[in-house]
Amino acid sequence: MMGVETTGRHFGKDCNVMGKVLLSRYDLFLKNNITTQATTNLNVQELEERYGNPVRSRLRQLFNLIAFKNTSIDKRR
Repeated sequence: MMGVETTGRHFGKDCNVMGKVLLSRYDLFLKNNITTQATTNLNVQELEERYGNPVRSRLRQLFNLIAFKNTSIDKRR
């Protein structure tokens, strides 16, 4: 699930691993039409804050958005 992962560290420097993964998946999507699936409870603004504008602008092309109303019945069991 996007948005719940911890920030990685590489040689003492903070690293946004999921942001890097999403950008590499976007490249695969453009070159080979390889799709990616993900779930999140974050809205668009929260995704941009977490992963940055470059990732957010590519998410529109990479994913299909399926949104549920707050009043929808929770069918997870």
